[in-house]
Amino acid sequence: EAEGALEGGVTVSMRLGYRAAVCVSEEEKNEEGDTEGDGGTNLDYREREGKYPGDARVSLLYAGSEERKSDDEDDEDDNMNSKQSKSRPPVALVHNLSKEYVLHSLKTSPLVQRYKLDNNNKNATTKNVRLISLAHNPETQIAAYLISNATTQTTPEKNKGKDAALLSREAREYMKKSLTSAFVGYEQAVRKGYIDGYGVCSNGLSLPEGHDMAMSWRDVLECAVDAFVEVKGGDIRPQEKQENHDQQYQRSSLKVIRLPGNILETRGLDVSKEICSFFGSCHEDDDNANEPSSPPSEEGLHSITDDPDDYHAKQRRKLRKSRNILPKSIQVHVTRPLTAYPFGGTGIESNSSPGLSDNSGLSAPPLYFKKNNSEVDDNGTNKDGGGSSIDATHPIRILDYRIESGPLGREPTMAWTNHHYASHGLRPSSYQPILNAVLSHFDAESILEASRTRELTVEERETLDGCKLLRDMIHDLDASLDDMRSFAAYEEYLMNVAVPLIYGSFEGLDEESAGMLQLFFRAHGMAVRMVVARWTRELLLGGWKRRVGVDEKGRADTGDREKDGGAAVDDAVTKDKDQEKKIAKIWKAYGFGDYRGGYDIPEDFTLQDFALRQILEEEAVRGVVVGCSSPEHALEAMRAADASGVDNGNKKK
Repeated sequence: EAEGALEGGVTVSMRLGYRAAVCVSEEEKNEEGDTEGDGGTNLDYREREGKYPGDARVSLLYAGSEERKSDDEDDEDDNMNSKQSKSRPPVALVHNLSKEYVLHSLKTSPLVQRYKLDNNNKNATTKNVRLISLAHNPETQIAAYLISNATTQTTPEKNKGKDAALLSREAREYMKKSLTSAFVGYEQAVRKGYIDGYGVCSNGLSLPEGHDMAMSWRDVLECAVDAFVEVKGGDIRPQEKQENHDQQYQRSSLKVIRLPGNILETRGLDVSKEICSFFGSCHEDDDNANEPSSPPSEEGLHSITDDPDDYHAKQRRKLRKSRNILPKSIQVHVTRPLTAYPFGGTGIESNSSPGLSDNSGLSAPPLYFKKNNSEVDDNGTNKDGGGSSIDATHPIRILDYRIESGPLGREPTMAWTNHHYASHGLRPSSYQPILNAVLSHFDAESILEASRTRELTVEERETLDGCKLLRDMIHDLDASLDDMRSFAAYEEYLMNVAVPLIYGSFEGLDEESAGMLQLFFRAHGMAVRMVVARWTRELLLGGWKRRVGVDEKGRADTGDREKDGGAAVDDAVTKDKDQEKKIAKIWKAYGFGDYRGGYDIPEDFTLQDFALRQILEEEAVRGVVVGCSSPEHALEAMRAADASGVDNGNKKK
């Protein structure tokens, strides 16, 4: 800011919808004197479950506890405070999008307070910070309605399909009512100066239309129109624009639609293009945009082929009539660009719900938090996974990893898995020698030799059994190496299976044996990273085959760029039709939609670099939200943005 690089300030976004809430009975609420205002007697109970209309329990975060009281604690003179100190109520994860909750959350937000403080400088010509609040996962309200109403359906078998469709429509209307309430709160918050605008961050926007949890971006626009009219009291007359005195409608403060999308889950990118087409503008800011870069779509015009009672046709006509209320353009942001979930992370079936608990009782976490022990093989069929599963908790990471690389006998250096593959192949150079050394260390040869001449002691037999178990485990890990698909699933397997097996096999390990096991798991972990990254690349390549070599400096040479002082080498890029068919089956089995032919990924590009560039170059995408757990990740993301060719002053950063 001091260097003038933050022209117009910066934009900060915040998500709102989930909260931790204390679970208390009506009797307990009355005893505590719970109130709806800020004067509640107990701070914890101010965020109790059910305080705001529309509270929907997602899961139980804490089951509560009650300590056993001593005889002395049962005396009549024990006061309420001492009894409270002996018990803690359960705590639930709750979802809410009511206007009451929105305004309460914004009013009490430290971020909003700081925003107001920074922007109250009367001498400033521009705002230092623009604050945008996003309604988080409105589709959770769909699940809440389905769960709470599905058990009341007692219809004949022949009517079940029709009733299920009716229930689904009712659930969507319930969600729209909740989202409209949130938008009313947001519109009021804009007028109060709490925020500059609002938006939606939803996983449901990228799900197929037939999915129970799917949301439509047109529903978001319709809710924004209804909320604006409610707050304005139906007054949408033009207001004079001071600069040139032309007629200008007041518009909704909807600014952002954020949805998942990546080069595997491509539906989110398709939805982004639909939104761009509707507004006729993909990346112009509402505050300073003049006319859209292209004419808006003509959808909503009357057609003789339209059913006048069709829900979608009526919605399109309504949105067309409301264009002067809607913003001139919407910024579309893509989330989790490097993480692809089977079926959007909501389940395996296309009509699966996330398993929200009934608000009437305590319950286990939602179904999509539970591990699915099935894996899809290379033919697109399910098989049991043992540390190699791809599911709702172990998604596909579109990443190359850093591993120790280099020829044997030399000091290893850190290299990306794609560069190591080009130079040394699929296995780390040190993996096989370390594997052989560890197996040799635990062969218990001396004990076997002794068993031929005398009876073994109890301790020797236990050591022999333990060595056999360890060797079997190491053999199994080595044999299953090429089946690994998720490094996170592999780590979970180590923690839940391998480590308990080691501790159960030996009362204690000598320093040398412990060091050998550590060495093996270090090498095996690097080998797993290699296999997982390579499998992910093959999944993305589809049938593309590219010649891989190494130039005179040991760098990966894909043949599509010139060497120092030399001519470019022939690309030698081909397509394998049989491989394409196999990959298409896997895409379908994971719910990624129709296979689109794969990507011709240069071998010297890391997967994350390629994936980010692909999305950044999408005209309909205004920004990409990348999860960065280290400064290096942030720098990688910025380098991908710089290299994507979009730094032209009118697109995203």
